Amino acid sequence: MTRHGTHRDATTSRRRILRVGGAAALASLAGCTAAVDRLANRVLGDVNVLNQLNRTVSGSIEIAGPSDGTVLTETFEAPSTESGGESNVVAYDDVWEETGAHRVEVELTDVELEGVSQTSEAVSIGDVDEEMVGVLVGSGIEDEPIAIRAGESLSEFGGAAENGSS
Repeated sequence: MTRHGTHRDATTSRRRILRVGGAAALASLAGCTAAVDRLANRVLGDVNVLNQLNRTVSGSIEIAGPSDGTVLTETFEAPSTESGGESNVVAYDDVWEETGAHRVEVELTDVELEGVSQTSEAVSIGDVDEEMVGVLVGSGIEDEPIAIRAGESLSEFGGAAENGSS
């Protein structure tokens, strides 16, 4: 467990993600990004690892805050997109303590994607109550097999919505 982050209850989160996923699929068919974002924002945490591969992925994530203190240190196991009812999202709540630049470092322990097993990125958090980070494993984004994005909604993560992780 982290010093400040809390990991969502797996059962509750999975059920909620499945409901959101179904609603998101319907909404995306209708072209309604706003509806998808509203639903996703109910289940996503401050930091979210979205596994977009057809196999389980394990790894670690560490986030340093603007004051150089560590605000999140976790290992994760994210089920595949074909996991039969389990969510492919691992979410962490209560991570942001202050606004500013945060350093996100991710390392996969069991897979390399296009020769990449780790990445790091500086993200800016301007509103600790509204903004979140998405780590997109198997992002489908050219030259970025592990993408890190910050935003206020799922649609701001870019490749996540296009690759079926909602």
